[in-house]
Amino acid sequence: DTLDALKLVEDKQDVIKVAYSSEWLERRQNNTDITNTPKPFDWTFSTVYTGSLLGTGAHELSCSKTKDEPSREKLLRRDKISYHTELVLFEDELADNGSSKLTVKCRVMPTFILILLRFYLRVDNVLIRLQETRFYCEDNWDYVLRDVSVREAPFSAIHHLGNAILFDEMEIGNHLPVKSRTLERISVQDISSNL
Repeated sequence: DTLDALKLVEDKQDVIKVAYSSEWLERRQNNTDITNTPKPFDWTFSTVYTGSLLGTGAHELSCSKTKDEPSREKLLRRDKISYHTELVLFEDELADNGSSKLTVKCRVMPTFILILLRFYLRVDNVLIRLQETRFYCEDNWDYVLRDVSVREAPFSAIHHLGNAILFDEMEIGNHLPVKSRTLERISVQDISSNL
């Protein structure tokens, strides 16, 4: 849900500045109106959104931590894709200073379903951040695994990779260190008997 994702944009902390902001401010240091930011906002649209979980009247969802992971072997296998779609929830070029993009992809295979929610942020010459949420369910399960990983690196640590990799939102994830990872099991509980 795009609106849920945008509601989780943090506008008070982690305000990222463009690479040339220090130089720009230094040249205008005598102007107090410029150095004071009365209403800070996150112009990068950075969100910690990991998906909206909605139960129905007869069913309730519960989340619990787990050590179970999606099957890497099944994910890498070249099985027939029954259905695939991709949707851009929002995208911005950050006033020509990078890219901010939230996408969702769905892949249905004969033995599992995978939904990938990816937030990609590149602020040129500052940092690249990638938050990926994978929802994975095999055909005989009565639960879903949610795997959330956050990867990030300053440009200074990865600029040697070259623009072909730095500007490729699919490839860059292989070169960014993992800052955090959370695995959850989402179970469906039938509450219709309690109604």
